[in-house]
Amino acid sequence: MSQSKNTPPKSFNDDNFDFVDDELNQLYSHVNLIKEDKNASYKNEQNYKDYRKLWRETAVSHVKTEFPLHLDIEVTSYCNLLCPMCPRTHRVQMGKWENRMMKLDTFKKIIDEGAPKGLKAINLNNFGESLYNKDIIKMISHARSKGVLDIMLHTNGTYMNEDMMEGLINSGLTKIIFSVDSISKEIYEKIRVNAKFENTVANIKKFYETRKKFKKDLPTIRISMVRMKENNHEAKHFSSFWGEYADEISYTDYRNQDGLDKEDRYVSYKKENKSYACPALWQRLTVNATGEITACCRDAGKRLTLGKLANGTLSSIWEGEKLKNARYLHENKRANEIEACNGCDHIRGHIVNK
Repeated sequence: MSQSKNTPPKSFNDDNFDFVDDELNQLYSHVNLIKEDKNASYKNEQNYKDYRKLWRETAVSHVKTEFPLHLDIEVTSYCNLLCPMCPRTHRVQMGKWENRMMKLDTFKKIIDEGAPKGLKAINLNNFGESLYNKDIIKMISHARSKGVLDIMLHTNGTYMNEDMMEGLINSGLTKIIFSVDSISKEIYEKIRVNAKFENTVANIKKFYETRKKFKKDLPTIRISMVRMKENNHEAKHFSSFWGEYADEISYTDYRNQDGLDKEDRYVSYKKENKSYACPALWQRLTVNATGEITACCRDAGKRLTLGKLANGTLSSIWEGEKLKNARYLHENKRANEIEACNGCDHIRGHIVNK
């Protein structure tokens, strides 16, 4: 959906509950874009188009670049919520979670290494609430100054004030994704434990109005939900509720990422697929707040840890034997031999622990 700097976005209605057809979603099939802002200013730049073309090639043809095109950078592993479907929550309850805050100098080191070697995009999130890091705006500005094209941030939207909103809007951030999960107070507060529905809604509306005040079209505002049994009946109405304040609407199908969730939250099931070759192995790395580098942003247990940031460079990890072996196994339909990968829904299908 396009919008001018001075014109509010059109509202989405329930009759337009159509998914954006993105070939890559056949590989990352848990993400569904209902509406996409394809006309965001940065997406029309040639260097961005070139990057997305290369992104597609790495996914489909397993072309390996000099450096990951994308980094998931967990700037903090702290979070103020305890959402029942989140792997962090399960591990906190088990006493197996380590809260850490990434320092600004560490972040700069990551960007300064990657930007000259082809790093194009970063997502400032993994399992923590990114806005808890007091240096978040400085981090975004530094990445933008080094030429990173696409800078995304996920947030639960609860930890925001006007100064932070203005800082984010003027930092160079290209996309902010608000994870909300429901359009009703009862269900929202059951899922987003410790959050208040009215406060989150007010923050999102205020963020949109603040962006409008600065007459900017960035960051793109996406509002997303994790679709599961608790909220599936609301999915079709999600866009009409949020549309006035969102450039994009999406949902992510629930996945029992680490097998620790004892509840059956799935709304659809799929069969085991041991031949699945994950494109992430040719596209991205995850830098955890604790310092471990993992191959997958969904590996909360860090079962496929490739190395530690303190012990070497991201380039050496990208070229390292552990990742080479993982790519080999995936290409040869043996991904299930990797513990972290065998636990993934893409490979094992939907398995629910009773």
